[in-house]
Amino acid sequence: MPLKANRILIVLAILGSACGGKKQQQQAAMMGGMKATVVAAEVTPTSYTVTEQFPATLVAHDIVEIRSDVTGYLEDIRVKDGSSVTKGQPLYEIDKSRYAAAYSQVSATQQQAEADLAQRQRDYERYKTLLDHDAISKQTVDQAYTAVLTAKANVAAAKASVARAGTDVNHAVIRAPVTGKIGIVQIKVGDIVNAGQTLINTVVNEHPMFADFDVPQGSLPQFLRIQKGESEEKFFLRFTSGELYPEQGKIQAINNIVDQQTGTIRVRLVFDNKEGQLKSGMSCVVVMKYTTPANQLAIPTKAMIQNLSETSVFTLTKDNVVKPASIVPGPVTDTMMLVRSGLNAGDRVVVEGLQRIRPGDTVNVAGPGTAPAQPAGKH
Repeated sequence: MPLKANRILIVLAILGSACGGKKQQQQAAMMGGMKATVVAAEVTPTSYTVTEQFPATLVAHDIVEIRSDVTGYLEDIRVKDGSSVTKGQPLYEIDKSRYAAAYSQVSATQQQAEADLAQRQRDYERYKTLLDHDAISKQTVDQAYTAVLTAKANVAAAKASVARAGTDVNHAVIRAPVTGKIGIVQIKVGDIVNAGQTLINTVVNEHPMFADFDVPQGSLPQFLRIQKGESEEKFFLRFTSGELYPEQGKIQAINNIVDQQTGTIRVRLVFDNKEGQLKSGMSCVVVMKYTTPANQLAIPTKAMIQNLSETSVFTLTKDNVVKPASIVPGPVTDTMMLVRSGLNAGDRVVVEGLQRIRPGDTVNVAGPGTAPAQPAGKH
């Protein structure tokens, strides 16, 4: 190819390259100048009806295991399984023949000790009279007095033995330690009962019933206000079937320590249980309902950004510049999440288009950009 033609091709290639580069630069500039479009909601203070739920375990007022403190064969069952019993009511009877025999024996020993004491007392009185007439030595009188003291000690020991034997006889009849409902007996007539070991049955006092649940330690001030009557939260129970227990509960106690592993503190509610629907050990859900003050702030849950342990949102300045804000979230009601701190009334938060923006971007706001957040849980 001629040299002149080569030069023409090179010039054309350079011109084409220059034109293409200029076009790409123009496109990049146009792309850089485009603003992302987002949807924002204005944070407006209002009142919300909030429902919070906590897993809970029911605990009876009294749970007493029935064990005998004497050993012997179970001789009689005086109560029907599952029946209601009153404190002091006879429940079971242990064979007490050996204890009755022991009681008779120590009673006889006591009688002997009392008779010996009477004799020693008479001897001492007689010796004192003889001493007054110098008819006996003082040593003999002192010995007689010591014998009286020994006899008194023997009587006291005999009485203690009688009391112990009498207790064994009485405790052979096992009585209800508390008022409540008895369970299913664990042994049958004829089985050996070992003192302090054999579990015979359990008595449960189901009325009232406690519900224990754990709350975050940050909620402690709120529950303390409830306990003092400074707040109007209401507590209910929901069974695993979804049915709501009709009776309303109240705070019985708040534990005095925080679990360091979970960062929670235990709260105990008390519920009436006259119909016996609640059983100790049941798993339920505590439902806490309350209405917030009229100045409560909330945001749509889709505006929330969760990173590790931090919760934040994207807010917009008056010039529509994206600015992150850390918040302390509260409970969720429907599609709204209450905000404990981090936002002010009138702030605008981005609710749609979060994936297309980053802090410092200037954005377009779809519509006026000042539509207030809708309080889905408001009543």
